[in-house]
Amino acid sequence: MSDDDPVEAFVEGTVEPFDDADDGYDGPKARDMEAELRERTGSGGGDDVETEVGSETASAFWAAVIYVNAAVLLIALGPVVYALRGRAVVSAVLVAAGLVAFWRAYGVYREFDAEDADDGDDATESDEPADATDTDDDRDED
Repeated sequence: MSDDDPVEAFVEGTVEPFDDADDGYDGPKARDMEAELRERTGSGGGDDVETEVGSETASAFWAAVIYVNAAVLLIALGPVVYALRGRAVVSAVLVAAGLVAFWRAYGVYREFDAEDADDGDDATESDEPADATDTDDDRDED
């Protein structure tokens, strides 16, 4: 090798890989994004913040996550089984099971959403005022 080979000089340890000296580079500098985010939000970081989540919320979330993951796996696996093994019945059962898993995830979401709506104030559920309901006399006039 030649005496001016930069790779050889680096391997031998005679060259510093990164100089702190400014070589006239005007490009973007590295930023500490985490420190900037802490400064903007006023938080001390993510380690000292504890958030309590109710057990019903957590169980509904994880149930929905498991159902959706199973659904994606089964729906993706169905056509693969048909393409590689030619088993149409098994493929159809896998896709159907995936659709059932999606339906069940939606059911978990709706159950949680309904429980959340029941906990709220009744006045905020309806957009219409209480005296603006239709009666049989109003429908007959139309």
